[in-house]
Amino acid sequence: MYKNPHFFSHLAHVELISPRLEESAEFFNNVIGLEESARTGNSVYFRAWGEHYHHSLKITEGKEPGLGHIGWRADSPLALEEAAAHIEKMGRGIGWIDGDLGHGRAYRFTSPDGHLEEIFWDVELYEAPNKLRSKWRNRPQKNPMRGISPRRIDHITLHSTDVTADREFYQNIGFRYNEGIFLNANNPSSPEIGAWLSVTNLSHDIAFLKTHDGKRGGFNHVCYAVESRDEVLIAADHIIESGYQLEMGGPTRHALAEGFFFYVNEPGGNRFELYAGAHLVFAPDFGPFRWSLHENPNDAWGREMPWDAQGKIIK
Repeated sequence: MYKNPHFFSHLAHVELISPRLEESAEFFNNVIGLEESARTGNSVYFRAWGEHYHHSLKITEGKEPGLGHIGWRADSPLALEEAAAHIEKMGRGIGWIDGDLGHGRAYRFTSPDGHLEEIFWDVELYEAPNKLRSKWRNRPQKNPMRGISPRRIDHITLHSTDVTADREFYQNIGFRYNEGIFLNANNPSSPEIGAWLSVTNLSHDIAFLKTHDGKRGGFNHVCYAVESRDEVLIAADHIIESGYQLEMGGPTRHALAEGFFFYVNEPGGNRFELYAGAHLVFAPDFGPFRWSLHENPNDAWGREMPWDAQGKIIK
């Protein structure tokens, strides 16, 4: 019986590039409410209060906004070695690096569209100072109640010049294909506009959206999660009061994955999403569910359409 390889346990961190490093750091620390873990060179590291690792977000100074790399934790030390060998055979491997702040050696690779990624096992677990220790033994620290104060990273969404190729690559390394967007879902040969995949029980750990600008390795947004829709609504007020604008008419709800959300662009030009209430996936034979573009699966309640009639991203 066919069994997916289980190399990856979950999304561990994302590195973003910002041309305005200090302003981006201020945004993520005080407006979003992430905890600053460290600074080294031209990078600042952050973690959400409910996360047990050194960081889930790394902001590095650069000329243009976008993705630096994605970090995944392996399912075990053996899974790390097996993943490296498997990806190497697929022709997508780059090789081993010594690691970074917060984690040990990692195997680096690229998606078919050129997104830089790594998988590792050894991690540094966060230990809170006395003033931040929680009475809940299973929490890494108290909720500081600063800014939005999200609990954890949720997912990342990327641009792709070939959604099908990226989707098939992730399926090959053990991700489950949950939902997809097509120009016409009823036509088996219809162009693929988006793909939502997971290696955990989340609705998606990673998603791909078709881009027509010819640029490979593109980035759409990084998403953090809170516990409830009410927190998203309160956070939306906080974003406006902090001098930022909500994108695409949010907050609203996705039809695909069902998350209640809003988008906001941080000062460096990268899109941030806040999320709550998405469905979880437990059935091994869930989906994939195919959506047609005209159904606007991004906006269940409104008419904000991020694509044109040909599937080109316009927002």
